[in-house]
Amino acid sequence: MLLHDFKHHFFDFKHHSPLTLLALLLLAASTSAWGFPWDRDMVDQPSIKPQESITPPEPNAVPIQGGETLPSPTTEREIFAAKDAAATIPNPVPATAESIARGADFYQVHCKVCHGQQGHGDGPVSVKFVENSPVDLNETHTQDQTDGQLFFTITRGRVAMPFYRDALSPPERWDLINFIRDSFGHGNVKDAAPTSDKKLMATNLSDTQ
Repeated sequence: MLLHDFKHHFFDFKHHSPLTLLALLLLAASTSAWGFPWDRDMVDQPSIKPQESITPPEPNAVPIQGGETLPSPTTEREIFAAKDAAATIPNPVPATAESIARGADFYQVHCKVCHGQQGHGDGPVSVKFVENSPVDLNETHTQDQTDGQLFFTITRGRVAMPFYRDALSPPERWDLINFIRDSFGHGNVKDAAPTSDKKLMATNLSDTQ
């Protein structure tokens, strides 16, 4: 009897003031709206969205020049020609102990997963390649390339190898090349005559015939 009287009194809106009814309606609406599609509290929080920040008014605040100095080839023929042209690019970073040490750190972070600790192309990621596995950095084909050609490959990538121009600055790429020269293949050798991938492919084809 008491429960019946309580329910009757509670749900009898005639006994509630307008403010009480309004509070109940707002509470019900707020809790049910949490799952509605238009609930974007996490998205519309007070933070700067992309492209919303104000451009600094100072002179030269936005760079309009700079970037990579090598061309951007789009076809296989252009890639071969661009790599041949890159053979004349000199290495501006002396192969000091400090440079080689920095290059060793870069190799551990960016290269070892594919090329392996000793540069034989047997890193942990290499087993995932069905074909075009990572090259052996100790082979003559790699060591006979000039520093400029190695710089080109690191900058532009090749076959399954991604480019690293976003991950490594130009000086860091030269440090990495100094480490490759010092640690793999012939060691500290001077730049050899340029060897293009196209010439190497033609040589390999003639050897198999």
